[in-house]
Amino acid sequence: GLVAATTSLAYVGAHAADAHTPAQLAVGVLGVVVVAAWAALECAALAAPYAPVATADAESGAKAEPAPAPGDALAPWRAGAEFAVWMLFIYACDRTDLVARGEKHTSQKSFWCLWGLICLAAACTVRSCRAPRVLAREQTEEWKGWMQLMFLLYHYFAQAQLYNAIRVYIAAYVWMTGYGNFLYYQKTGNFGAVRVCQTLFRLNFFVVVVCVALRNEYMLYYIAPMHTLFTLFVWLALRIARARNDDARVLVVKVVSTLLLTALLYDVEAVFRFAFGWQPMRALVAFHDPLHPEFTDELHEWRFRSGLDRYVWVFGMACAALFPVLSKALARVDAAEAAARRAIRGAVVAALLGAIYVYHDAVFSLDKYAYNGYHPYTSWLPILVYILLRNLTPALRARYVHLFTFLGQVTLETYILQFHVWMKTTGLNGSPKFLLVLIEGHFWLNFAVVSAAYFLVSVRVFRLTCALRDALVPDDARDLPRALAVLGGVVAALAAAGHGLRAALPAPLAAAAAVGE
Repeated sequence: GLVAATTSLAYVGAHAADAHTPAQLAVGVLGVVVVAAWAALECAALAAPYAPVATADAESGAKAEPAPAPGDALAPWRAGAEFAVWMLFIYACDRTDLVARGEKHTSQKSFWCLWGLICLAAACTVRSCRAPRVLAREQTEEWKGWMQLMFLLYHYFAQAQLYNAIRVYIAAYVWMTGYGNFLYYQKTGNFGAVRVCQTLFRLNFFVVVVCVALRNEYMLYYIAPMHTLFTLFVWLALRIARARNDDARVLVVKVVSTLLLTALLYDVEAVFRFAFGWQPMRALVAFHDPLHPEFTDELHEWRFRSGLDRYVWVFGMACAALFPVLSKALARVDAAEAAARRAIRGAVVAALLGAIYVYHDAVFSLDKYAYNGYHPYTSWLPILVYILLRNLTPALRARYVHLFTFLGQVTLETYILQFHVWMKTTGLNGSPKFLLVLIEGHFWLNFAVVSAAYFLVSVRVFRLTCALRDALVPDDARDLPRALAVLGGVVAALAAAGHGLRAALPAPLAAAAAVGE
């Protein structure tokens, strides 16, 4: 495994912009070992005949369970091997000169024409919800999907004039963190360590591997640490006095207390520094932006990014707590006579559009720097307007756009991979300032081919992450300590292998790697 890792990484490194650190080499070793183990297990499974015949016990007559199929045991290894291949692909796209890069196409006309065509295609995929209700799962995934697609195109075509809208979209994602987690914990009462580990694995596994493999800081993909922190805050708020989560008065106290504590955390300098200035927390949220060396405070990026949406997740909690009230109110409107129903809905639409007009004129139309100052306190308004308009009638609640819903399931993967396999970054901790070019001189053909590969990789990584989560995080809480201990041992062994491999490589590479460390 070490020899194979050295050979493959040396080859790729010949085309790389920088030398490899021990952590990068450790990831390479892990990938090679996993692929080799998968290949060996596949060969063993092919060599051993399999006949899952159920037999009866001679003494008791009880029917024995058939042995598990070899494919079931191989599934985690197949997922791990494919994941390793995709990681090598990601590295080759962004960290080597094997794939060309090009300048962005900043045409507003192209952006809006493409967005219009996508919406027309999406309109052909309208389907019925399995269980129509306010903010059904299909609807929230649809919401994430269309926002994410516009967010991605905003970056691809460098449409800076859409900055304020994108900030609202990101706030809506964070709103869903508060809303979704609040509903889950209130409904299930499942605050166990297994659930927490599964959630953290889903949010962070791919991000952490990419950070290590590409030598980027965690804060480059700020969505992941931000969602992680606010998810844990929701868990803590509902975990305290959990037996009383059905009491409306207790929920009001929890939401208000959470809001006040969040204000204390972010708006009092000493508290913010105390909470995020200690190690290893500081190392997790620190960021050194090569494009903005003037930001000498390594916590600046974290404070700015997470601070913009520091309150909207609490608003999501409040919406979840008031969810039954909204559902009953809409049900009463639906049950009213036709004339009254039309009058009520007309009044609601008029009030919502009036609120949006005032918001747009007073806040949304400001330049980005002025808008940022208002955003933490006003982003809840367009979110609320969207929710009410999207769920105003039974017909709207009963249908969803499948294309957007499908894309909404892979928002984490498309967010991360836009940096590295759809566009190309400027290097370590770099932003995606360039386009990935496979077909030079043909922008739209290249866009189609690269986009197809990008979404394919995103979907596959999403499914592989879920498969690895199910394999590595046991459902039984009694097995969790052993699984974490094994994981810790593997990480320690990989760290030792990475350092050993780093020492074995030629001195010039080692010297270059030391600079990055």
